[in-house]
Amino acid sequence: MTVKHRAQSAAPQVDSKPAAKKASNSAFTLVGPKENGYRTASVDAFFTRLADDYELMLTGAQLSKDVNTSRTIRGAVFEAEPGGYLPAEVDRALDRVEDRFSELERRLYIQKYGQTTWNDAIAELRLLLLGRLRRPDGERFRRPSKRLTKGYFVKDVDALCHQLMEHLKGQHQLIPDDIRAVSFTAATGELSYEETQVDAFLDRCIEYLQDTL
Repeated sequence: MTVKHRAQSAAPQVDSKPAAKKASNSAFTLVGPKENGYRTASVDAFFTRLADDYELMLTGAQLSKDVNTSRTIRGAVFEAEPGGYLPAEVDRALDRVEDRFSELERRLYIQKYGQTTWNDAIAELRLLLLGRLRRPDGERFRRPSKRLTKGYFVKDVDALCHQLMEHLKGQHQLIPDDIRAVSFTAATGELSYEETQVDAFLDRCIEYLQDTL
């Protein structure tokens, strides 16, 4: 069983009953021994790697493709195990670290390429988002390839798209956590949008909100 670090999931994949205790030498809480949580060894190793990668980025050294970024943090996936870490706590910590990486990445990019180039990149991303958001309700994303495959309920996704459009027009203020906290009802067939395409779009929305705070 794999648990995604993705708050948009239509239904929870891990039992989130009250946690049993704090793990020794860790900031995270353990779920009960009969409940599934994030695998502790994987989470600990990932956060250690993130700390190292962040320090490396601060030095301004040439980075390899293996160095984590805000985007890879957002897509982090952990295996589940009985008695593991409470997913909600780990997810919140990952969100905070992701925002820190995003802020540093923006600063380093501007130092290297200049404010004008950065502004041009943000403007290009805004146009990309608008292209999707301006589509009619029910036509913003494709349907699942198989009729009985579950996806996100079309009306729920379109409602969020309306909020995003209002944000881009300056009529409604959103922050990254607003997108992360969204939960869509599960649906199938013509009542649903394909999850992977919606998730990819919301990833870009989070990037835009991080970059324009």
